[in-house]
Amino acid sequence: MSTVIGRPPEELDSPQLILNLDVIDGNLRRMFDSLCNSPVGLRVHFKSLKCSGLASYIAAAGAKKFLCAKLNEAEVLADAGIDDIFIANQIVGAQKLHRLANLARQVQISACVDDPQNVDEMAEAAQAAAVTIGVLVEVDIGMGRCGVEPGEPALALARRIRSRQGLRFLGLQGYDGHLQLVSAHAERRARCLQGLEQLVSTRQLIEKAGITVAVVTGAGTGTSAFVGTYEGVTEIQPGSFVLMDHAYHAVRPEFNCALSILATVISRRPAWYVLDAGSKAISSDFGMPIIRNRPQDRVIKLAEEHTKVETDESAVRIGARIEVIPTHCCATMNLHRQCVAVRQGVIEAVWPIEASGRFD
Repeated sequence: MSTVIGRPPEELDSPQLILNLDVIDGNLRRMFDSLCNSPVGLRVHFKSLKCSGLASYIAAAGAKKFLCAKLNEAEVLADAGIDDIFIANQIVGAQKLHRLANLARQVQISACVDDPQNVDEMAEAAQAAAVTIGVLVEVDIGMGRCGVEPGEPALALARRIRSRQGLRFLGLQGYDGHLQLVSAHAERRARCLQGLEQLVSTRQLIEKAGITVAVVTGAGTGTSAFVGTYEGVTEIQPGSFVLMDHAYHAVRPEFNCALSILATVISRRPAWYVLDAGSKAISSDFGMPIIRNRPQDRVIKLAEEHTKVETDESAVRIGARIEVIPTHCCATMNLHRQCVAVRQGVIEAVWPIEASGRFD
């Protein structure tokens, strides 16, 4: 694929995942600008990206701290030279804890816990590898997934971490994933602030017990604007803002869609046309995708290899190139093994998506 550098993406075979670097640059600037007068730092979520070339590009732009959801993502980041990585998840089981300890030999690594037994087993793995692992207590601030209840349960777990050799208590995570796509701005903000109050109150309780809480992290693209100015929080962890998708753009329209799937019209009728990219190339878990720059067209069906698009325009021809914007950028990146980075209509880079198709 190196021979395509400098050529227009329309010359590529399809389907093809395209990243618009001009749009990515604009999205990064908007996020940086939103935090320029804030003490809150930015840690970019890699689960949305999965591509080390893109992570390195973002790091060169100034965002050098990353988090991820899985060990394989952390390993990809470490291999790319990213040296401050937070796994915003529970790492459970001897094999995974061994991998976590190995990562701690290479980079500054931290992870979440919400269970005393997991704390003890992580400490054993760290001691066996003669490393120190940073640990954050995950606090459930309303999502109802992982995490301990705010307050005393978090304090008890912080004390346990501090008592275990090989672990370093860093602070708290409180992620409000359930609020990210709430469409009503006022509701999303009010519910986000309720969760933050619980999170910061927990920080204050732990600090009153004489334990330093260096990190309080949370938020995603949908709530970062509220959390980025909240006293007591030290960093936000959005990721989708870099690439964006149709669903997130509806709640954060100031960030634009940089990711699209280049597809080809392979069949047509007067009222519809069919593309050569289906659910194997375009995620539909958050709803149907849209067609870029064609508001009159409507995707009505995604099959495995085909997308059927309703249109009132009879001029769409066989062989025409169409860009599809998915509703979920994270899941769409996971479907592809490479991406083509384009600037001003010309291919600048082709990057492997090393963490795609993996769940370890």
